[in-house]
Amino acid sequence: MRGRAMGTHRVWWRVLAATGCMLLWQSTVAGLEVPPYDNEEALAALLWERATAVLDARAAVTQAQSEYLRALLYPNPSLEAAWNTIPVGRTNPPGLADRLDRVPSYSAALAQLFEIGKRAPRQAARLHELERSRAEALATLGDRFFSLLGLVGRIAADQQRIAVLEEQLRDGMELLELDRARATRGEIAPLDVDVAEVEQARLRALREAAEADLKQAQSDCTALLALPCPPFPTTESAHAFLVRGYSVGDQSDVSLDDALRGRPDIQALRAAIAAAEQRAALAQRRIVPDVTVRAGYTYDQFVRSGNQRNSLALGLEIPIPAFDRGQSDLMAARAEETRAREVLRVLTEGLPTALQVAREQLALARRRMEQLDQAVAKARGMRDALVEAQRAGGISAIEVLVARRNYGDLLRERTELDGEAFSAVLAIRKLLGVFPRVSKEERAP
Repeated sequence: MRGRAMGTHRVWWRVLAATGCMLLWQSTVAGLEVPPYDNEEALAALLWERATAVLDARAAVTQAQSEYLRALLYPNPSLEAAWNTIPVGRTNPPGLADRLDRVPSYSAALAQLFEIGKRAPRQAARLHELERSRAEALATLGDRFFSLLGLVGRIAADQQRIAVLEEQLRDGMELLELDRARATRGEIAPLDVDVAEVEQARLRALREAAEADLKQAQSDCTALLALPCPPFPTTESAHAFLVRGYSVGDQSDVSLDDALRGRPDIQALRAAIAAAEQRAALAQRRIVPDVTVRAGYTYDQFVRSGNQRNSLALGLEIPIPAFDRGQSDLMAARAEETRAREVLRVLTEGLPTALQVAREQLALARRRMEQLDQAVAKARGMRDALVEAQRAGGISAIEVLVARRNYGDLLRERTELDGEAFSAVLAIRKLLGVFPRVSKEERAP
């Protein structure tokens, strides 16, 4: 009995421990930070601290800083020590007593490598590589920032679309029930009921597709931020987010020259070109040999043979660049410079066209918005008028439901335009490099 009681206590302790762990896990999850969708600076700061690609880019900045620091340092001197003339076998002259005290010599030398014409280009190359890594970190931040805003925009657009579709489904179900009743009375053909059911099935499929896209956008956002990305609290707040996004306009106040100077990916390419030029200069100077200077002191005990007891030695070591004169390094530097120049040329030449296309897409979306706003207003007025007429007994409920369905179709198309305009503005901002920069303190890796 006692053993059974102790076993029962162990089981209860395990249950309590598991319950405590579950509650702790739930409190931790509940305490996770929610992304502030309306604060772009806060979103950029979250990406700077949590996005995997940005963290990798920041680690590259730290590595580039260490390489630059190494380039500023001089080579370490070397110390050489030797115990020479250790007697083996017969001594000369023969019969020396205490041969280890009378014959060997002791020497010490200090050697230092002096680079000729190589420190300046190496330091300049490392400095440009540090600038490149910093610009690439900012470029990675910008890329992830626009990806995140695009995902949040998808969440907002899908929420709007789902709300409109649910309203359409409710109206469609009412109309379908009326059609079924009329078909039972013989007022309409059964084929009309089939058409209504097909339309209802199409709306359900559209709603499920919107819900699936919403879940996928939330999943991608969570993977990017390593934080849960919930939907907006209301459909109105989702709509307000999209409107704020595309209300900034086509960024016409940002000139093309400002974009070419301010985009971090272009800055990174220019720094890469400068670094490659310095590496090429360094490779070309490898034909000039570096000099190693040695200074040594020798204490010789074998003075009976006429050796000098105390002596100094000076020497130079000069390698002969007979085979390796930096040819491979020069080839690699030239190849990197050519690649960076070609990518920079493609970006700068394609930027005006891409910017023009994105601005035309935004202008087209706005024109369609104006047209659909007028159509939605007319459909809303027609719907309201038919509702009043139905209340007065002038028309049937079927006409009201048809008007409500037409209004819902126009409203759904109008909400989709919000997402298109939002995406067009994001494309313009990405082309111009307009995104929040973190502070200098945060930029330090």
